[in-house]
Amino acid sequence: MADHMQQWFEEGACDGFSIAVDGCHDGFDAFVDQVVPILQARGLFHDDYEGSTLRASLGAHEQYGLDPRLTKPAR
Repeated sequence: MADHMQQWFEEGACDGFSIAVDGCHDGFDAFVDQVVPILQARGLFHDDYEGSTLRASLGAHEQYGLDPRLTKPAR
């Protein structure tokens, strides 16, 4: 899997991948445990994260309270 992903990426066939969880949910764990470390060792998948949460790693601002678009009364 890692070889295939690397080939597609390096040949410009894609610029990234989206991984979908299978119906049994065991494929995702196998991918994370077996494929991601190979891609990281090859420098194709990062292993450093800016923050300790997804929000921080994405650089998303904290949202306090409910979104005002959801709390406005209907006209």
